[in-house]
This record gives sequence, structure tokens and C-alpha cells, in this order.
Amino acid sequence: MNVHIKSLLSALAFSLLFYSKSFGLNLFLISILVVTLVSTLKATRSVSWVYALTYILTSIFVFINPTGFTIFVHFMALMVYVGKSISSNTSLYLTWLLGFTNLFIATIANFIQKQNAVEENTTKKETSPKLLNRLKGGFFAGVLLILFAALYKNANPVFGNLVNQINFNFISIPWVFFTFLGYVIFLNILRPLDAKELIATDLSQKNELTSPTEIEIIGQKKQLESEHTLGSIIFIVLNFLLVFFLVTDGIYLFQKTDISNAEYSASVHQGVYALMFSIVLAIILILYFFRGNLNFYKENQQLKTLTYGWISLNILLIIFTSYKNFTYVEALGLTYKRIGVFVYLLLTLTGLITAYIKVAEIKSFIYLVRTNIATVFAFLIISAAIPWDRTITHFNLSTLENPDIHYLIDLGDTNSIQLYKYAKVKSVDYDMKISIQEKYKEYITQQSEKTWQEYTLAQLVQNDSK
Repeated sequence: MNVHIKSLLSALAFSLLFYSKSFGLNLFLISILVVTLVSTLKATRSVSWVYALTYILTSIFVFINPTGFTIFVHFMALMVYVGKSISSNTSLYLTWLLGFTNLFIATIANFIQKQNAVEENTTKKETSPKLLNRLKGGFFAGVLLILFAALYKNANPVFGNLVNQINFNFISIPWVFFTFLGYVIFLNILRPLDAKELIATDLSQKNELTSPTEIEIIGQKKQLESEHTLGSIIFIVLNFLLVFFLVTDGIYLFQKTDISNAEYSASVHQGVYALMFSIVLAIILILYFFRGNLNFYKENQQLKTLTYGWISLNILLIIFTSYKNFTYVEALGLTYKRIGVFVYLLLTLTGLITAYIKVAEIKSFIYLVRTNIATVFAFLIISAAIPWDRTITHFNLSTLENPDIHYLIDLGDTNSIQLYKYAKVKSVDYDMKISIQEKYKEYITQQSEKTWQEYTLAQLVQNDSK
């Protein structure tokens, strides 16, 4: 089937599913269509199918829990999948860039490349004038049809009455533009971006540093000795300072009986800020001192040992900060900021582990970039599977004697039923009870007004309970 016909049919499906609709079942259906179309382009490697399944899985997450975060993760997964369909071996950061640009400018970019390299695309050169001639012919035929219809209308009353009965009010200009947008997107997917130079550049970047010759090491011996001495002094001082901080923080941590919530909150945030600065500084120093031939200097063991010590102390700082945040959550409940602290700590831990691997196995800077971006993407996918609004609401209502109802009301609509049930069995302030009832009524009304394209798990649950 011609690529333009496929794009047009897909655009009509796109318009049927999404025009004037919110996200729900339609994202799952369109993801199946996108994967089907991409799979017909060429033989897809196994790694591409992993990302295809991930993309479909995120649409199921939206169906189960339609929040701004899950929708964001879904479109991130779409861009990564489209990028992987162009080149399955590229790094994730470039894959995302390829997917993003491909969805919006692939047709324009391919046209420019074709014009600049006519001799390399002779087959395309033969077909493009045919398409252009058809477009020109269709346009001029439409203009002439309207012109002569106007002339014949005045010359023949019967023909004029027939023309007057023609009504094009059923055509919606916004719908036409929306469908055209779908056509462009699917055309870009079916005729992906040609980015051979970018892909080749990325593939040429190795994860391991190149080992120098013995002569090069001897020639740089004085410079390497100087850098080794400087690095050792810096890491000795920083390790000593971090040990002192951890000891004082431990004393503070285990003597917090008389500390107010505000002071404890400040302690948690200060710990996070200290950790953030410490990790950034550690990564910069590690990248500087282990950027080149110092990795292969035979007498660098002291610097490596100090670096491992620095990484270990930062991991201990992560444990201390995690414990403080956990006790804070235990006392005052979950919030997105407190969850964010745990997320940051987890990602920081992976960053430290990859920094250790970089030093121990003599990896390159690009290794850190590739590994950590892949970790962030995987974490986004996993976290999208968790209904955070409902999780926060359940935890706070079930574990706290006096939960912050105002905060829970300000969360997304997906916790409306939980709050409504809680207000029916618990004594809640009158104004808050009214706010909960209004939120619940608005949520139920919105769910009942959704069409089949917008259906989520909430509609299925409500239909089963009727």
C-alpha cells in the first residue's frame, strides 16, 4: 500500500480517536497502530520490540491512571520507540532526539536532503515530480471547478438550484487541520528521518578509554605524577570533611527527641542539598582526574583508593538522608516532595555506582551519560506504573491520625472516591467535607460524560459496580 494512503487512513483513525477527546483507551489503540506501521517498515531487531512493548505498556498505564505524569512518560516512550525504529543501536539520549525531531520535521528534513543529494536519490527524484504534478493538477482542477460552477449557476436556473442545495457546513476546519496534523505525523513515522551522520558519530563513541602506549606514559610521567599528587590531596581533605559531617549528622540524628517538625524538615532538606553538592563535586573531580592517561598510570592506586572512599562516604550520606526522610514521612505522611527526595537519592546512588565502575573499569565519560540516562528512562517507566495520587492518599489516611486533608484535596481527581469514602466514616471539618463532596461530584460527572475513546479503568469499574 502506498505510504500516503497509509498515512491518510491512519490520520482518519487518529482524528476519530483524539479529536476533541481526552486521553484514555484511544492512546492504547493508537499505540497498537503505530507499532503495526513501524513493524512493516523493515526487519525490526529484538531491541526495538522491547521498546515497542514498553511504549504499549505506558499506554496501559494511562488507561489505568490517566494523570499528567503518566501521559508525559507515554509520549517519552513514543519518542524513544520512534527513535529506536530509525536506529536500534544508538544511545538513548540520541534516540529520544531522533524520535522527537522525526515526529515533527522528518518530511521537511528528508526533502532538503533529497534536494542536496539528487545524485544519491535517483529513484526519489523520479517519483517526486509525479506527486508534485498531481498536487498541482488537483489544485487547478478545484479552482476551475468552482469558477465554472459559478458561471453555469447564473446561466441555468435548474443547475443553479442544484448548486444552492450543496451545503459544506458539515466540514469542520479545525477537524481538517487536526486530521492533516495526524497525516503529517504518520507520514513522518512511515518515512523516517535520515540521520546517518548523527548515528555514525554516536556509534563511534566507545564506552572504554583507549589504552596509551608505554612510551606515551613515560613521556607524560611528570604531568601524571603532579595530577596524582593534586588529586590525592584534594580527596584526602574532602574525605576528612565528609567523615566529620557524617559523625556530627549521626549525633544529631540519634538525639532528635526534642526537635520540632520544622527543624527536622530543614535538616532533611539541608542533607539533600549537601548531598547534591557533594555528588556534583565528586563527579566533576572524578571526570577530571580520570579523564585520560592517569587511568593507566601504574602508581595511581592511592588516588583510586581515596576516590572509592569518597564514593563510599557519599553512599553513607545517602543512607543517613534516606533514614531522615523516612522518619519524616512516618510522622507527617507522604507528599510529592518527600517522594521526590527518595527518587533523587535512588538516582544519586546509581550515579555513584556508575562513577565507581567508570574508575574501576576505566570507562569513558560517554559511558556515564549513556548508563545514567538509560537508568532515568527505566525509572520513569517504572514510576508511571504507580498511581501516586491514590498511593499518597491511602498511606496518609490509613497511617496518620490527623492527615492533611487540604493537601489531599489539592491532588489530582483520581483520589476523589477515596476522600469521599473517608469523609463518610470519619469526622471531617464541615468546609473540607463540602470541598470533598464537590470534588467527588465533579469527578463522577466528568467520568460519566466520557465517550468510548476516552474510557479508562474508572469507567469499567463503575460499570461493573452498577
